[in-house]
Amino acid sequence: MAENTPMKKQYNEIKARHQDCLLFFRLGDFYEMFDEDAKVASRELELALTTRDRGVENPEERTPMCGVPYHAAEVYIAKLIAKGYKVAICEQLEDPALVKGLVKRDVIRIITPGTVTAGSMLEEGRSNYLAAVYLNETQNQGAVAFCDMSTGEFCAAAFENKAAEHIINELGRFAPKEAVLNADAAGNLDIRTFLTDKLGSVVAMRDESFCLKESEAALCRQFDVDTAAALGFGRLPHGAQASGALLSYLMETQKADLSYLKAPDLFSAGRFMELDYPTRRNLELTETLRAGEKRGSLLWVLDRTKTPMGSRTLRAWLERPLLDPGTIRYRNQG
Repeated sequence: MAENTPMKKQYNEIKARHQDCLLFFRLGDFYEMFDEDAKVASRELELALTTRDRGVENPEERTPMCGVPYHAAEVYIAKLIAKGYKVAICEQLEDPALVKGLVKRDVIRIITPGTVTAGSMLEEGRSNYLAAVYLNETQNQGAVAFCDMSTGEFCAAAFENKAAEHIINELGRFAPKEAVLNADAAGNLDIRTFLTDKLGSVVAMRDESFCLKESEAALCRQFDVDTAAALGFGRLPHGAQASGALLSYLMETQKADLSYLKAPDLFSAGRFMELDYPTRRNLELTETLRAGEKRGSLLWVLDRTKTPMGSRTLRAWLERPLLDPGTIRYRNQG
């Protein structure tokens, strides 16, 4: 049996708190992975699987190990994120040269498909959304919130009837890379299969994050307001639940200042044209029906923008057609 060293004990304790992630554990100039994480990384990244337990005669009892250089880690993390994995970055919190014994370590950030901010991991000209979906199946009410961590964009929509149908239409509009759901939303087969099968989103149920009181408190703290009503959620508590749950997830994974996030833009009825997923696909607004490519779509024809930000803005305009004539004229004049 391989020896359970103090360092391995430390690793096991940190890993136990992040079971749903691949743990990148900093050891000197490398991020190391152990046990099942090492096997997964070795397979997905085509890296050699090694071990430090050379003295253990039985290979089955050796601890699998796999590592990547810290200065090149972003490339490997991008590959894992693209495959739908979550990566927890565990750093040394002390200077090893100044410490006797075991160096303190802890997770400083969790990178997920919906919380990517590094330019090298983002698709140029396309926003990268994280979604939170709240559904009250009994009352047929619900809401959905979206955030793009790379730009700080934060928006939400709430529905008082036929909520599941409207939520699916909004999900089709934003195509989030990742979504957190409350129990009713996770139990709704239409919503869940649309996210996983149609959009290829990574999905997790986090029912405890959608508590109304805690969601409103989180929104008030983040955006420095006295009540959630000041953000437009006075008559739309479901919107506050979805937005608060999304914010809670960001705080938990990013472990950093989120002051750059914009206050939630609450979409009101009649502001944008609502298109269902089949209609959106058949119109080929942003990608072709057959090949799923930008080339040949309406966006491809119109996109003469000079920057990725401009391309993202144009895509958003096509995916969210305006309905108000005054707003349309103002945009055209710009």
